[in-house]
Amino acid sequence: MAIGLQELSTRPIHALSIDRVAEIAGISRGLLFRYFPTKQDFYVAVVGAASRRLLRAADPDPDEQDPLRAVLQPFVSFIDRHGDNYQAFFHSGVGSDPQIRDIHDSMRDTMVERVVAALGCDDTPVTRMRLRAWWALVESLAIDRFHEGTPSIDEIVDYSAALLPTVLTGP
Repeated sequence: MAIGLQELSTRPIHALSIDRVAEIAGISRGLLFRYFPTKQDFYVAVVGAASRRLLRAADPDPDEQDPLRAVLQPFVSFIDRHGDNYQAFFHSGVGSDPQIRDIHDSMRDTMVERVVAALGCDDTPVTRMRLRAWWALVESLAIDRFHEGTPSIDEIVDYSAALLPTVLTGP
């Protein structure tokens, strides 16, 4: 998976060479295809691994003083370090693949669950709907910050956290 992440960070899936991945891993092409029957299967596995890596990075310590910030800060920081890959995996043409969308939706739902836990708010369908929309804003701000270099990660986190009460209560 690490080799796949490295290779896909520098080239799109259509340019990915399974032969190169097998060579770097020191295995035969046939062995790689035993575990991943198609290039798409390999790609989905790599995106799933990247998603799990992000979720591990953004898993807050239960003793954290500010649990919302403990969810937001690592997420925004992760995108700041891996923005090109994140966009390529979830927002490029391949991101329209149903399996990739499922991975992205699952990651977003996990982050929403963490926000619900951090806030200790009522877990209703309306709350989740609003939090998913808010999370899309957080993701967009983090991606824009990656490209622009400003505002700071802390400013993105502070702004996102400040919007949350209005998002949850509505106008």
